[in-house]
Amino acid sequence: MCRNCLPHEPCFVPDQYYVYNVAEFGAVKGEEAMMQEIYQRGPIACGIAVPAALENYTSGIFEDTTGDQNIVHDVSIVGYGVENGTKYWVVRNSWGSHFGESGFVRVIRGINNIAIETDCAWAVPTDTWTNPWVHHTTEDEKKDPNNEIKNGPYPEGEVK
Repeated sequence: MCRNCLPHEPCFVPDQYYVYNVAEFGAVKGEEAMMQEIYQRGPIACGIAVPAALENYTSGIFEDTTGDQNIVHDVSIVGYGVENGTKYWVVRNSWGSHFGESGFVRVIRGINNIAIETDCAWAVPTDTWTNPWVHHTTEDEKKDPNNEIKNGPYPEGEVK
């Protein structure tokens, strides 16, 4: 199901849209298996704990010292490396480019810090760019009551 919303206007279902999905997916955990998956097929998604220190992260290799293993957030691990003998994961976060190192955080690797090596997934996208898969929306789909989403509310007054 696809919807589009523009500020101060009702949301709507487009007449047609591109469809993207995955051909294969699965779970992966543990440092070596995760590294192999990233090397072979690219980024993986992982659940992580979010201790207060992570929310305040600005740079460097992050290592939580509280032992927090309560997974509450998902991130993409896009790579790995070593700096001055310390192994780390290169993690893309969804909190915006103002967070950390332009939206990324380096997390110490190999000790399951913040449960980062516990609950990960990989996926192989279906090739829909060679032969685009376009869905043409039917009238019944457009009239589906689940599409009636209000857009807003929006702040009133002058933006400062």
